[in-house]
Amino acid sequence: MATTTLARWDFNSDDGLVNTGSLTPSEGAGTLSLTGGTSSLFTSGSPIDPAGFPLDSGWSVGGYPAQGTLSGTAGFEGRVSSVGYQQLTLSFDYKTQPSGNKWFLTQATADDGISWTDVATFGVAAADQWFSASFDVSAALPAVANQPGFGFRVVAVFEPGTLAYEAAEAGYNGDFGLVIDRLTVQATPVPESQAAWMALAGLGLVGGLRRRRYAAPAPAPTCA
Repeated sequence: MATTTLARWDFNSDDGLVNTGSLTPSEGAGTLSLTGGTSSLFTSGSPIDPAGFPLDSGWSVGGYPAQGTLSGTAGFEGRVSSVGYQQLTLSFDYKTQPSGNKWFLTQATADDGISWTDVATFGVAAADQWFSASFDVSAALPAVANQPGFGFRVVAVFEPGTLAYEAAEAGYNGDFGLVIDRLTVQATPVPESQAAWMALAGLGLVGGLRRRRYAAPAPAPTCA
């Protein structure tokens, strides 16, 4: 089944300045916000973006916690309705500077941020280079299908197996941002019959219908 782009952010504006980008989706609908005390700015984006310089902007999210503190709390998050869709994936291009944090965790929510599930940890292989990543969100959290409260986030974490942040190359400095571009959520449509079943399940009606369907018939009245 063909995939559908639920939301895509290219962060570009049309004023010819890379440092005045936009958080409005270039395709689909959704919102982005900072979390955990981070800050952001716009800078040059991924060379894969067809807009090209100087229209190609990227979103740099920095201001991560001090060394050895608050792993997995600071970064950015997004909200995109997945109603009518399943098999969600999240993808983006990214890069950082030599002192920028190396390790990040992607997470997902099906209940508008009440709870979060880890999707995958990824590391920045080298500073000042662009990389692309794609994550199978539904494999980690099947409940994100057909949900108005679907969300994702990317947060800075300690080097795996340690209690400290690791720089991409040398000298961790949380002020340096992870630059994101071509941030995309894709999915496949839920088949119509399955969508109806999922909607009933969300209303708590499926169990009742099932019990009613298999209930024994009432005995026929007898004549005196």
